[in-house]
Amino acid sequence: MPAEFAAGFTGTLIGGRDFSAGSVSDRLIYDFAGFANVGGRDGVYVTYGGTFNIAGGGGLFERNRIIVFKDFESAILRLSAGDLVPQIPIIAGDVEILGVSAERRYDAIQPLRNIRPTGRRTFSLDSPARIEIYANGALVQTIDASPGEVDLNQIPALSLTSNISIIVEDTTGRREIDSFTLANDIELLAEGISEFSFSAGALRRFSTRGFAYTDNPVATGQYIKGFSEKVTAGGHFIVAQDYQNVGLRAAVLGLRGAIFSGISVSRATGSTGYAASLAYRGDPLQLSDLGGQLNFRFDYQSRGYRRLSLFQVIDNVKFDIAADYRINLTTRIGISFGGTYFERYNQPDKTRALFGGVQVSFGRLLLSATARYAKIGPRTDTGVLATATLPLGRSHFANASFDTGTEQARLEVRRQRDITIPEFDYGVIAESNPLFDRLTGQTRFANSRVNLDVEFTNVQPRGTFGGRNQNIGQFRLQSGFAYADGEFGIGRNPGRGFVMVNRHPSLRRSPIDIENSGVGRRSGQINGLGPAVISQLSGYRPDPVRVDVLNAPTGYDIGPGEYISDPGALSGVKITVGSDAFRTVIVTLTNPDGVPVALSYGTVRNLLTGKTDTFFTNAAGRAVFSQVSPGRYRVEFMDSDLTYDFVVSEDAAAIIQSGVQAMEVMP
Repeated sequence: MPAEFAAGFTGTLIGGRDFSAGSVSDRLIYDFAGFANVGGRDGVYVTYGGTFNIAGGGGLFERNRIIVFKDFESAILRLSAGDLVPQIPIIAGDVEILGVSAERRYDAIQPLRNIRPTGRRTFSLDSPARIEIYANGALVQTIDASPGEVDLNQIPALSLTSNISIIVEDTTGRREIDSFTLANDIELLAEGISEFSFSAGALRRFSTRGFAYTDNPVATGQYIKGFSEKVTAGGHFIVAQDYQNVGLRAAVLGLRGAIFSGISVSRATGSTGYAASLAYRGDPLQLSDLGGQLNFRFDYQSRGYRRLSLFQVIDNVKFDIAADYRINLTTRIGISFGGTYFERYNQPDKTRALFGGVQVSFGRLLLSATARYAKIGPRTDTGVLATATLPLGRSHFANASFDTGTEQARLEVRRQRDITIPEFDYGVIAESNPLFDRLTGQTRFANSRVNLDVEFTNVQPRGTFGGRNQNIGQFRLQSGFAYADGEFGIGRNPGRGFVMVNRHPSLRRSPIDIENSGVGRRSGQINGLGPAVISQLSGYRPDPVRVDVLNAPTGYDIGPGEYISDPGALSGVKITVGSDAFRTVIVTLTNPDGVPVALSYGTVRNLLTGKTDTFFTNAAGRAVFSQVSPGRYRVEFMDSDLTYDFVVSEDAAAIIQSGVQAMEVMP
């Protein structure tokens, strides 16, 4: 279980230099994030973060969100205060406040409970991050996103294929957040389950120097409930000084799929309007055996409708319509096709697009080609995006892509990351388009205490577009510290929660390997640098932790050897391997006449602490007392007045052979 007081801190030093002739472009920042937990699993949590701009212009320090929260597990309730991002529908906008909130979030507090059969289609960013979208293993889109909610439905590349991976990289690390198909939804809940979020505070305003707030108060709320296995419905509201928004949403199982609908009404200074949406995802042709999937979305906004935006941007969207269908013709061949229509107010240019694609697998080789035709006002965009992915042995792979419309080509050859520490990978990426050629080399080394990424890029301008050659080097060095109930440790990323595993002084000469997660990967080692510090995988998600003591004293009893870490939201779980009670005493007991005390049940009691354990003797009177610490002990049998006393000294060996011992009659 979590320590009563724990704190984790992750710091990342990020630097870059343009080595091109005449360039003085340098960048050096130190980004940090962490947490503190008082009271263990049921206690209070604090999260924080910030960035020091050491070189490269801008302000010296920019703070990140500071949030204090407490979870009530039985009620699935989280109470928070600080720099918050309230949960509201995408159609209503994005809101950031300095204030308080109360929310029920099963994904955060009960992640193992299956309450949403079709999954989510949004995720949150706590800090600026780069999002990479891979289709069939090939990178097809890169997005630099600001903190807040990211709606996967708004990412065009997700219409290219059903095999999508998303990698998010911020200053605290690089992680894959999801592997999914477009069948995933956001709103369907199981019967009787409800989620809600209510908040109040002051609106944030845009600032290039960190967090700044207005004197404009705002209150938000949303409530969603699964009324049956087929119907989920709810509503939301936003009330601010010069802006109001209310709406209703519903999700219904029908037509061999799920139907989603919603309506939202807004009132802002000088304008009032509404927005309506309708979506369907399912298998109307009953081709589920072939992976048949139809996705349809229709969004409409009236001219006066306004989303609440941190940047106070008026998007003026009128229609946003999209549909696609995908099916596997055979076990090796799949096809997809669809189209989109997009229109804004006050802009004559409308967007109409059609696409169709095919995926084919030849053993381990995966090929895909997606053709598109788009009419964007007077401009026409046509082309084919072709991708190929091929594993090269057990640890390497290559993928390539080429877009005939933009003439962009990309080839990547990479060694995949190890699943155990030390982790090591490298890759080479070659890219070409009409503007430039770019060659990038990357390498990464990581163990449980530190992560180092190094990248070097050469850019060569092409044709008549001008520009200069660029040679840019970048690095990223990450490490942090952990504290749990009086003990410190060094880890790669303890700022997201951690498990600290240390050894008892009796094992000070024995390195200890640590494995965690279901795949049994080696994730840390206790050595001369102190305890092993392993990142917490997820809040409220138990994780097995196994220990392997190397070169332990002969006969040493390490205890369980396997543990289950049961963390809270952001916890420091502390485990100590070994103890003073590592000795085993082996003795053959007889009565005063020398006859073995055979097949008998008794107790062994520490005369100093009073701790008692039970034991049995075999047919020869042999008994084994395990996990014995230094001290004086008394052996007694349940149906006898015979006793035997023995002493274990501080310098006793791990296995104590006491031979044959005659018991005495209790006085």
